Amino acid sequence: MPYASIATSFVQWSELPQDACSNIIQFLDVLDLQRFSAVCTTWSATCSNINSPRLKSGNPTLLTSRMDHDDGRSKETLVEGTFGLHDVTEGTSFCVYNKSLKHRTWVGGKDDWLVTSDKRCSLQLLNPITGETVPLPSFDTIDGIEIDQYSNLSIASEPYNRTLRRVVLCQTPSSSSGHLALSLFDDGVLAYTTKSDNMWFLVDHPSSYFGSCNYIPEIYMDALIHKGSIVAVDNEGFVFSWHMGDKNATLVKATSADIPVVIGSDCRVFYLAKSPGDQLILICVQGHGPVSSCGDFRVLKSEHDRFKNVDSITLFRFDDVGETWRRIHISDLGASLFVGINHPFYVTCDGIKPNSLHVANIIDHDVAIFGTQGELDMPIEVLNYPIKEEARSYKIRHGMRTSMWFRPTVPVK
Repeated sequence: MPYASIATSFVQWSELPQDACSNIIQFLDVLDLQRFSAVCTTWSATCSNINSPRLKSGNPTLLTSRMDHDDGRSKETLVEGTFGLHDVTEGTSFCVYNKSLKHRTWVGGKDDWLVTSDKRCSLQLLNPITGETVPLPSFDTIDGIEIDQYSNLSIASEPYNRTLRRVVLCQTPSSSSGHLALSLFDDGVLAYTTKSDNMWFLVDHPSSYFGSCNYIPEIYMDALIHKGSIVAVDNEGFVFSWHMGDKNATLVKATSADIPVVIGSDCRVFYLAKSPGDQLILICVQGHGPVSSCGDFRVLKSEHDRFKNVDSITLFRFDDVGETWRRIHISDLGASLFVGINHPFYVTCDGIKPNSLHVANIIDHDVAIFGTQGELDMPIEVLNYPIKEEARSYKIRHGMRTSMWFRPTVPVK
């Protein structure tokens, strides 16, 4: 008896009925929807037709600890791999999940790439939209460094343990030459790695300043790559530059801006950025008053969370020809600048105050927004996302993540 012929038909994924797509969409979070809508124009149109929430490519978005439905953050955030995501231009917030963030926290990022770490400083690059991950080399590739498995985010280096403060991602894996990252530790330790090296290199320690006295930075507060050199600013406002032509990254320059003294201010913090015209920008925020205990509960300690009240903010632009720092205003930036433990970026879009400075995780706030009013630069607004008291835990298992800027760049079809 001949076998019965069975007619089999195949349906292309792009030809799924809209009802089927709509049923799938209701189970997806906002980052899943980014991937879903990028598959084809049909799926993207389905997302638009049912008004599903999506992130706009290039919009500044804030990452925080997980937001619960009652607007509190969960104490299980690191265990679950869940976190909060807030589009500040649209005023929308989402609770999202990524399995690659389970038992890990972000320590830096650039655009839509995060630098994540577990408690043993095992670093990984993560794109939470595409799901792609790229491991970074272990810090034990540096001579004399051992990984301390019992201390959170610490490495062992005689005579002290040194704690990771942040990782500046200067180039993402999407770059033509691959990733490039700078690691900032306490006690003035700075290291870098690239895709081609697959190991970490320490930069020369500035043991002298202008050859006149011994000078050892307490901490580098920020760093970036500028015209092929590593540039870093320390806690006193000294800006150092190293050539990357050799693996030792030789120190070649040390400069400082003429920062005005503000009576009553007892602390200063610094950020580095580049102008749209590719000139170095130095940002100094001065303040006073004791910090709340909020920072103590974050897995990653912020060196910028040093005071409660802002007294002044000043900006300087470096003149490459005259090799001097010149005072500028926020209104001179030409766009809105977003800084924090992320690599700085500029945005010009609806919903964002033009020519403003947005600083994540400072003065007990998730975001402080600064602008120019008359002849003065000053704070004009703060943004906060409430945290439940039980989220405040010293353990990395339950600790809070540091608020950080994120910029989705995956195009939606």
